[in-house]
Amino acid sequence: MSDRAIVTPPPEPAEPPLAKRLLAEGIGTFFLVVAALLSPPALTFALVGAVLLIIVVAIGKVSGAHINPAVTVGLMTVRKIPIGTGLLYIVAQIVGAFLALGLGRLVDRGFPQTDPQANAMWFEMLGVALLVFVVTRVVLMDAPPAASALAIGVSLMTGIAIAGGSSGGILNPAVAAVFFTGDFVRGEGFAGGTYIIAPLVAAVVAALLARAVHED
Repeated sequence: MSDRAIVTPPPEPAEPPLAKRLLAEGIGTFFLVVAALLSPPALTFALVGAVLLIIVVAIGKVSGAHINPAVTVGLMTVRKIPIGTGLLYIVAQIVGAFLALGLGRLVDRGFPQTDPQANAMWFEMLGVALLVFVVTRVVLMDAPPAASALAIGVSLMTGIAIAGGSSGGILNPAVAAVFFTGDFVRGEGFAGGTYIIAPLVAAVVAALLARAVHED
């Protein structure tokens, strides 16, 4: 009989209940959109990126801090979140964006009028692709929390700076879904292709590229 001690690995930490994860997603999206609404236009890219960094630290261990349907779709693509749970995340994100935009209207602060250029769709896709690629790499690498938060926050900051001049730099289909639905109801058209469908396609491609370069 061996006298070598048998070391039992510590149990994996239990995943928070789904209700808590959805609440965290809604709260995180709410504060991110509030930051976009209330920040000075010239500093929006920096402040939104900084807020995302803070939120990743605050709720990353609860829900993963997606707070963006594009991120959720990207992680669903690489099977890091079940499809059913991912769809519920997206609903929570849309609710958070809706509440934030409602607050913005109460204080007379809404999203600036977007004047998308002819290439706005490509810039939205590029900004979203950068964000989702970084998030997916961080998740696949299991990067330390501090490094993850910094990388994700800076990637959103950079994406908004890149896309802002051409598309307004929304880079979040939940915000677009809420913001542009009013235009659709009023018969003013709907920019869903540019701000919802194209970013989600970019998210899928970016996530697949992130997995392609991953070392198993």
